[in-house]
Amino acid sequence: MKTFNIVNFGCRASQSEGASIQQELVESNAMPANSPYDAAVVIVNSCTVTAEADRDVRQTIRRIASRNPNAQIIVTGCYAQRAPEELAALPQVRYVIGNSHKPLVAELALTAAQGHAEIFCSDIFLERQLKPLSHFGSAGRTRAVVKVQDGCNANCSFCIIPSVRGRGRSIEPEAALEEIRELVSRGYKEVVLSGIHLGTYGRDLTRKTNFYELISRVLETPGLERLRLSSIEPLEMIPEIIDLAATHPAMAHHFHIPLQSGSQRILRAMYRPYTPQYYAELLSGIRTRIPDAGLGADVMVGFPGETDEDFTATYRLIDESPLTYLHVFPYSSRPGTIAADLPNHIPDHVSRFRAKMLRTLIGQKNQAFRRAMVGREIDVLTLEDGSAISSNFVRVALPWAAPVNQWMRVLVADLNDDGVQASRITTAHETN
Repeated sequence: MKTFNIVNFGCRASQSEGASIQQELVESNAMPANSPYDAAVVIVNSCTVTAEADRDVRQTIRRIASRNPNAQIIVTGCYAQRAPEELAALPQVRYVIGNSHKPLVAELALTAAQGHAEIFCSDIFLERQLKPLSHFGSAGRTRAVVKVQDGCNANCSFCIIPSVRGRGRSIEPEAALEEIRELVSRGYKEVVLSGIHLGTYGRDLTRKTNFYELISRVLETPGLERLRLSSIEPLEMIPEIIDLAATHPAMAHHFHIPLQSGSQRILRAMYRPYTPQYYAELLSGIRTRIPDAGLGADVMVGFPGETDEDFTATYRLIDESPLTYLHVFPYSSRPGTIAADLPNHIPDHVSRFRAKMLRTLIGQKNQAFRRAMVGREIDVLTLEDGSAISSNFVRVALPWAAPVNQWMRVLVADLNDDGVQASRITTAHETN
């Protein structure tokens, strides 16, 4: 029986694809290994959003090859789509499989044997239709990630992702609902909808629909107890979605809305189609409707030409906003993007300093957000690592052994390093 291990990098859409590959391999009688260092086949599901992401992938492959010299390494995902030859030259890489050929990963993993590196990759823009994943699964997770959309038709000047994911494509609503019904029947209590440009869901379908309509239909799924959304662009966070989160008991009180910059000048250079004022008012409106909402954002520092004044505008917007966490990225030049050819690239030490300032700021804001939860009773879902997760995306430490994938209502007693500490169960959670 062939053993395998999947190493996932990148976004929730990529994680969903990795889960589908794992489910397909398990159903083909392959056995998951606990570590890439003791598996016969290692699948590296790569990301290429930044140069650092590329570096992490390469270092991981070299480490696996060094510690597991008999492993057959398969590299797939966005880095594999962007630079397959680069990855094929790394030690022990047997196959490089771009996003264009990702459905082949499980089949090739089952038959992988010694040989020279082979590449399976073609023009991702030839993909005109998004088919549902062949196998439903969440790779053992208690929260199921469902990819309903892929690709991106936007043209942000810094972003490589459209060239490795292709044009925006959506699965049919019935296919999404079928997958969610299947996952709920298997006991998943929380479903996360994911995509590359999630808010554009449905625009490409013959029978037009939209993301709000999909959410509304998903919430009608019998037995679904919580629905969480992954990243949504500011202009696609429409009032109807906010209203659903404010009024429907199954909607998570959590939104991740990319900001990138608080400077209007930099947003224009990034080709981002909104203003800092629009973004600030959007967050303020969400906080008014959903006072306990967890609000996250992606922020880039060191974009070419970013002045101290531009960075100060970003800092001020975040400081005055109700954001509760950030993903901060120093700008990384990506080959083939518009920004790569811009002048006035910012020195690395300046970008790192600005990133540190934002991380310090959001750390203080996050701590204040968590402190406001102390003394409250909240409903949490227990996870595989012995902790739990709240509706507003706060990690909850439990001082007792709890069964996995169960709802509990707990009293928040204190803060810990990255979440909150529960002191006791107060009452049983009532599902809707």
